[in-house]
Amino acid sequence: MSKKMAVRAVSLAVTSALAVSLAACGSGKESSGSDDGKKGPVTLTLLSHYAGAQEEKLKPYVDMWNKDHPDIQVKLEPVDFGELLKTIQAKQTAGQVADIMHVYSLWGGQLTKNKVLAEPPADVIDDVKKNYPDASVKGASIGGKIYGFPTEVNAYALFYNKKLLKEAGFDNPPKTWDEMYNMAKALTKKDGSGKITQQGFGFVRGYASIVDQPFMSLMATAGGQLISDDLTKAQLDSDAGKKTMDYAAKFYKDGIADVSFSVSKTFPAEQTAMTIQAGWYAGSLAGTMKEAYQNIGAAPLPSPDGSKKGSIAYTWMWGVNNKSKYQKEAWEFLKWFNTVSVKDGLTPEGGFLLDAFNSLSTRKSDLDAKPIKDKLAGDAVLKTFVDALNYALPEPNPAAGTEIQDILFKQIESTWTGQTTPEAAVQAAQKDIQSKLAN
Repeated sequence: MSKKMAVRAVSLAVTSALAVSLAACGSGKESSGSDDGKKGPVTLTLLSHYAGAQEEKLKPYVDMWNKDHPDIQVKLEPVDFGELLKTIQAKQTAGQVADIMHVYSLWGGQLTKNKVLAEPPADVIDDVKKNYPDASVKGASIGGKIYGFPTEVNAYALFYNKKLLKEAGFDNPPKTWDEMYNMAKALTKKDGSGKITQQGFGFVRGYASIVDQPFMSLMATAGGQLISDDLTKAQLDSDAGKKTMDYAAKFYKDGIADVSFSVSKTFPAEQTAMTIQAGWYAGSLAGTMKEAYQNIGAAPLPSPDGSKKGSIAYTWMWGVNNKSKYQKEAWEFLKWFNTVSVKDGLTPEGGFLLDAFNSLSTRKSDLDAKPIKDKLAGDAVLKTFVDALNYALPEPNPAAGTEIQDILFKQIESTWTGQTTPEAAVQAAQKDIQSKLAN
């Protein structure tokens, strides 16, 4: 998947204003498309962040539907990812809603609280339950209810440079936290002034989700999760949370990693040996590193004692607007797009993800299709992330999800920069996250 996938999470901070902006949704015109009671075909508006080259990959499938369904036409409305949520907000306020939306599951709590997402019909709910892995089902659910078809589902694992590990005498990636720390220490090189020239391990920095999700994935390997399943209790102050905060900070405190040593630049440049990233990163590395990509491997995240697998999976989903006049028609299109085999055993969604991102749909029929089976057979890195979906925990999506992301992000980075201790960071974040959950 492209680098654009990473940039998406930058816009998540705007969601904190969603509740205020949607308060006016009850007024104004509540229609979609261009029909407004006129006779003729229904026109559905599909709002997504699939713009530019990605729109070009999506369009042939929409054209296929439009050709075979003259009475239900779908019109693409692409916007830049940074504008997607703001566009949803503006359209809801004006009453000019988009019938079909592609949304990040972290937005789900606020979107359902403000009655933006419609509940699917029973056959859609049954289909999702039967045909997707648990992480995907939970990712497309809010408050225990499924609200759409899972699309982009990404779990986290360890990326490592096989060449750098081999040069340091390591034949295999680490399986325990201690092994990863000791290997990182051995792999780190410094010049005469003590400046790092090769980093053994480092976390990617830059924005909330890219910091929080690897942290929560490590926490999962220790048997913990940030928020309880019912989304009412913060659990960062658990034994697993305290251990993870201390462990992550230790690399920076001990001089094995440096916040100024940009992992997003140095890992593809083969100057950082190990990092934690989501599955989409493989496609980005392949495009950037060219022949050197053969040096890249992936493995399940190390756990404290090597006995447990853990990860976090975040999800995007196709949903229907609760204010759409054409919900039945919108679900008909989405059922076709996500369930019907149209080429080589792939659904339109499966074919689109493969075409546009070199990524995989998690639908069982797509994973059983020959193009994906062939790809998995020859791509050990990709297989690592597909396997991770079988044990990954879904990213929690409470109504205050993006605010909670920011709280955790700031406290984690404060330990990396030495501004606070891991203990103090846990206490502060625990208190603030619990406060947000109580509101």
